[in-house]
Amino acid sequence: MNLVTKILCILTSVFSISACGVSDYINSKKIASAPKYAAPEKTSECEFSDRRIQRVSSYLNQIRSTEQQCGNTPYNQAPTIKWNSKLATAAKVHSDDMAENNFFNHEGSHGLLPRDRVSNAGYDWKTTAENIAGGADTPEQVIEQWLASPGHCHNIMNSSHTEFALACTRNNISDYRIYWTLVLASPN
Repeated sequence: MNLVTKILCILTSVFSISACGVSDYINSKKIASAPKYAAPEKTSECEFSDRRIQRVSSYLNQIRSTEQQCGNTPYNQAPTIKWNSKLATAAKVHSDDMAENNFFNHEGSHGLLPRDRVSNAGYDWKTTAENIAGGADTPEQVIEQWLASPGHCHNIMNSSHTEFALACTRNNISDYRIYWTLVLASPN
């Protein structure tokens, strides 16, 4: 047996042994019971810096400053609306809940309704409304979706609302991937 043949035999033996070891490990219960890998959370679209809050506020106020048609109902322009940090807490709580528990509903996983979340955030409200959405990538996209829906559009154009907040939460392994909550209200 020449030297090249001997080396090939040795290499074949080494690869056969290591291949068996790998396949035994892959088929073991250790792999089956290992936690699934969740992709790292991408948060940039859900971070609301002062600049982003200003951009969203300007966009909503631009919409409210013009007449809108919400389904069959025309709406006159509405007064300007401003960001409220307590409403931001209520919106974030609900977006987090939907994303973490993989559901889509105004009633939270613990049975709380929008008015409950607003009250729990310490906001003393006279009126309150909530829009939710899943899957949109930017605040502008989600607002455009809501304007195309009569009920959601009504909430945006309701002149009794004077304050708002918008929040989103991403969970890459949930059904919608990104969950949005808009809370609109007026203080008592």
